[in-house]
Amino acid sequence: MPDRLRLRLLTIACVLDTIAVVVLATRLWMPPASPTELTVQRLDIVGADGKPVLVLAGRGRIPGPMANGKEYPRSVADGREYLSGLVFFNEQGDEVGGLLFNGIEKPGGGYSAVGHLSFDQWKQNQVVAIQYVDGGTSRRAGLNVWDRATNVPLATELDRIERTQQATGEAAAALQREAAEARARGEQGVQRVFLGSQDRTAQLVLRDTKGRVRARLVVDATDRARLEFLDEVSGVVATYPP
Repeated sequence: MPDRLRLRLLTIACVLDTIAVVVLATRLWMPPASPTELTVQRLDIVGADGKPVLVLAGRGRIPGPMANGKEYPRSVADGREYLSGLVFFNEQGDEVGGLLFNGIEKPGGGYSAVGHLSFDQWKQNQVVAIQYVDGGTSRRAGLNVWDRATNVPLATELDRIERTQQATGEAAAALQREAAEARARGEQGVQRVFLGSQDRTAQLVLRDTKGRVRARLVVDATDRARLEFLDEVSGVVATYPP
């Protein structure tokens, strides 16, 4: 092969190599393309400290209740294992609310459906929730408000439930009595307000600090409107219209 042809081929090879290096370097320095779709069963968003601030998950992947950085079993929160949705956490490692839902066809027929958006009190359980609960034969949808204890953290109740689930015999019975006494002392809080509809009856229900219904404003399924006042013991004491 003549020297001139050999030199020309060598020059072409060098140019091609240079182009390849430039293209490769450009690809390495280019930011990766953003995915247009992402398929996962659970997505954890974490803060600078690596702790979760938001979890998006499908059924069976939702985290259990979390308090002080400890995650409890899903079974501690009744029915959570059947839910999908979003759960939010604060910097203390506490669950602070979420958006949860499900829709299940029952094996024997019928269905169960839930939609739930809630906000939690500091170191406590939910205090505001918009809920839809439907068992197929009865349904309820509306705004709920609770008063919660400020001197007893939710972790106390979660610990008790976890220990009760693990206990047997007299130990389990003793923990159940302890839970009943805590409820009687108001440590778990009480629902104070419901504004919504239940089985085609629109209503505003107000409860006292013991959780007893004291006033109801109702428009029932026959379109009859009434206002009721109740006492602590005997029930309705005044109705308008009479």
